Amino acid sequence: MRNTLRKIALTAGAAAAAVTLGATTATAGVAAPTWTVGPNSPETFSASSGTVTLTLNGIPMTCTSSAASGNLATASGTTNVQVGTIAPLTWSNCTSPFGPVTPTADTSTPWKLNANTYSAGVTNGYISGVKATLKVLTCTFTVTGNVVAKYTNSTGVLAVSNNATYKLTVATVTAGCAGIAAVGNNPTYTANYNAVTPSGGTTKPTIVYTP
Repeated sequence: MRNTLRKIALTAGAAAAAVTLGATTATAGVAAPTWTVGPNSPETFSASSGTVTLTLNGIPMTCTSSAASGNLATASGTTNVQVGTIAPLTWSNCTSPFGPVTPTADTSTPWKLNANTYSAGVTNGYISGVKATLKVLTCTFTVTGNVVAKYTNSTGVLAVSNNATYKLTVATVTAGCAGIAAVGNNPTYTANYNAVTPSGGTTKPTIVYTP
């Protein structure tokens, strides 16, 4: 009887160990959700845009071109995942109904490119940490916040815009800004940046999400 009980106990222990080992092996084989940057990671990139427009209180401030550089890198996670940084960023030949505009991007802390959703080669997310100063006439104001970012692998275009969640806000104004900008205003920014890797190259970067 004692031998029989011992055999039953040994068999049960072996079965439990096998189940535990199998579960551990299965868990170890499951990869974390990943945003994979191609063709290489990490990778530098450069991006250029044609006409870009910042509109504030119905006043369009338009630049004939904009250029940016930065880095991309594969990262793990599901949403709000940082896949890149942007620094520096510049605008050229900017004007408004009031005359020339001088915008300056503050990328001393690089802006962050974050991924949220992915479908059929298109990544939707946002750029955070945006900071810029604009001067027009006797007015100088700063804007901070986030912008919507949509990147399409097939075209290499990073489309930038705003919505109710990801938006810019006027943070400071000088005395000469009456009628142009006020603290708390939400300007809109639209641009389409064509990105290539490595920086200055010709290959379009790709971002692919694997759940």
